[in-house]
Amino acid sequence: MSDPKPLGVILLVEDEPLVRLVVADILMDAQFRVIEAADAEEALTVLKAEVDVDVVLSDVEMPPGMNGYDLAWQIHKNWPSMGILVASGREWPRANDLPPGAVFMGKPYSHATLLSHVLAAAGKAQAARAKPAGDPDETADGAAAPVPKTA
Repeated sequence: MSDPKPLGVILLVEDEPLVRLVVADILMDAQFRVIEAADAEEALTVLKAEVDVDVVLSDVEMPPGMNGYDLAWQIHKNWPSMGILVASGREWPRANDLPPGAVFMGKPYSHATLLSHVLAAAGKAQAARAKPAGDPDETADGAAAPVPKTA
């Protein structure tokens, strides 16, 4: 018997190996496929390889180099349909730190909060990818889009 289809593909960007391991386990137990990256540069390498990622879940502080907020803006610019979740226990976002649609989670967060945000972001990303380029209100098979249209 084959493994069930994953609920989505998550790129987990976290510089602390133990935190990355725990979060990856939570996500995999919930039937997500997880790709791990230790920093923003590694994450961008994965994304540039055109791996089908639904959601990027990134820590904010990842010295040296680009932080999670800068990574979020890069993703928003280059992969606009991808879900973006940013988390930190020390550095809360200020005005304009996060691109539109990105979600911030304060650490520590509960398993339920993590899974709720990841599931919602993955669903939005998958729905956005399913829409044909010419018609924002229909999916590829002609059915109504599962996400309500906002004004």
